[in-house]
Amino acid sequence: MINNKLKLFRKERGMSVTELAKRSKLSRITVSNVENGFSNPTIKTISAICEVLGKEPKDIFFTDVVNHGVQKEEVR
Repeated sequence: MINNKLKLFRKERGMSVTELAKRSKLSRITVSNVENGFSNPTIKTISAICEVLGKEPKDIFFTDVVNHGVQKEEVR
């Protein structure tokens, strides 16, 4: 599952998934799948969503938490 802040920014704008899909010229299923982390968005999809929400891709799709499967050793 891919973490993103799409739902947060969509709700801040008071938009439904359907409205965001229409305004970005994407299908509702595409927007829903991206929002829920079920699919990897294409550059075109990212651009369309960002344009409608007035956000940069880094704001929506890159979270502060990064886990590459590496555990940090406990500092003593």
